[in-house]
Amino acid sequence: MNAQMDLFTARRRRDAGIARVSSKNATFLGAMRSVARMICRQKGSVTADDLREWAAEHDIQPSHANAWGAVFHRSEFEPGEFVVSKQVQGHSNRIRLWRLKTQ
Repeated sequence: MNAQMDLFTARRRRDAGIARVSSKNATFLGAMRSVARMICRQKGSVTADDLREWAAEHDIQPSHANAWGAVFHRSEFEPGEFVVSKQVQGHSNRIRLWRLKTQ
């Protein structure tokens, strides 16, 4: 199998996995996207850290941790620069800053 086919297969499997976790966490994702829109309107941008902090304060968690990765997938948000995660589970990894798409 060539590298291009591997990339195609990897993306197809990624999208299938996101679809599975999204279907089981639709309420959670709807809530987090609403919160993300609210934060974007207040601050101009949002990160996964912002959402995790809000969810912790409101005792909201997805049924599976991978649902966090679906919040910004194919949504009304566009990726911006990278920032360093401040959350303990983020291990100081780089995470995206997201903004609402302009229409």
